[in-house]
Amino acid sequence: MSDPVRVRIAPSPTGFAHLGTASTALYNVLFARQRGGTFTLRIDDTDMERNRPEYEQLIYESLRWLGLDWDEGPDKGGPYEPYRQSERLDTYREEAARLIKDGRAYRCYCTTEELEAERKQAQLEKRAYKYSRRCLNNPPEGRTVFAVRFKVPGGDIKFRDMVRGEMHFDGDLIGDFIIIKSDTYPTYQFASPVDDALMKMTHVIRGEEHLSNTPYQLMLIDALGYERPEAYAHMPLILAQDGSKLSKRKHPESNLALFREQGYMPEALINYLALLGWNPGTEQEIFTIEQLVGAFTFERVQHAGARFDWEKLNWINGEYIRALSDEELARRIKPFVPQVDESTLQRAVPALKTRLHKLAQAVDYLDYLWTDPHPPAIDGEVAPRVGMAIEAVQHVEWEPEPIEAALEKAVAESGVGKGKFYNPLRDILTGKRVSLPIHFTIALLPKDVALFRLQRAINARD
Repeated sequence: MSDPVRVRIAPSPTGFAHLGTASTALYNVLFARQRGGTFTLRIDDTDMERNRPEYEQLIYESLRWLGLDWDEGPDKGGPYEPYRQSERLDTYREEAARLIKDGRAYRCYCTTEELEAERKQAQLEKRAYKYSRRCLNNPPEGRTVFAVRFKVPGGDIKFRDMVRGEMHFDGDLIGDFIIIKSDTYPTYQFASPVDDALMKMTHVIRGEEHLSNTPYQLMLIDALGYERPEAYAHMPLILAQDGSKLSKRKHPESNLALFREQGYMPEALINYLALLGWNPGTEQEIFTIEQLVGAFTFERVQHAGARFDWEKLNWINGEYIRALSDEELARRIKPFVPQVDESTLQRAVPALKTRLHKLAQAVDYLDYLWTDPHPPAIDGEVAPRVGMAIEAVQHVEWEPEPIEAALEKAVAESGVGKGKFYNPLRDILTGKRVSLPIHFTIALLPKDVALFRLQRAINARD
């Protein structure tokens, strides 16, 4: 019987929580749940200049908001703690010392200038650059500052990728690379595979940008005498609208907090992210997380990058909004419109539900309830129709249906179409050309406020 599945993500707390982190976490969660395994959160915080504790908190908050909770992590502990790489530095140094002792790594005293000169010489000779092994064969004397380099054994490096199949890399093309920097901190290429081995990760599921890192990491695992993960899976990149890789430095829209602020529902974003690079092979597009666990397979993951499509996300989010009960939708909208009382919001929900593709749009539809728009100028043709509207609604029950019936009658008597009759009313009441249906727009305002705004527009002509 094979060991229980163990998977992980290892984000860096060097900026806002990123869409790519969420996507990678999702695929790890789906695989772990399918196999009854363990999902681990490890924090890669060895970049001491850019790490911030508040960014680590954003990782926790964003993943929890999406429902992608972990079984082991810095905040939960677990059998392989600590789960912050900054708290595992002694382990990396001990492993590096063991490699040096075994002749599989060596100290490199070269300066930045000397290494740059080597690179320039390779360019002049039109050859791919590989470190010269100067410090392995003839180290300079009298220097105390050093990095640690791995002595690359070369040869064919092969592994199974659950997305791309059997992979081969030529180790003879890889130069001896640094595993411990001169500041004594490990490189990503070293810390990550050491942790994966010591934490017994059975599968490594991560973004395609890490595919080229895998041969480096496998050579280290082999040299240290650890068991390799059973398989890797390198998921397609998320691309921006222009086809470039979605980056947290170049594309602020990749910030997970932005989706929350704009009123995307976490269930809808999870649904969309699952379809970004994977397809179920059926016409189904709306999935619960339980359905995704049942349907997901690496065989149906595409190889090419997946372009982020706002239109598709908006459609999915709109479908989720319309599937909510009125009570639940009101509860989810409330944080975006705290100025609106519960009763008014409940009355607005039926009209909002058919129009929203994200919850924050409720502000655009409802801000006239707490903001008095500047009265527009109306001409002599419009003013009588506004008067007819006042006359029609002032004595009816203050609910959408009776107001609608009264206005329909006034429209018929006016001799103009609904657009010509209603658009000025919309403008007067909300200050906008687009609003909820006019009978909802009027009914949601207190009666005296609605009648006052309409009458004020007429009076402004005098």
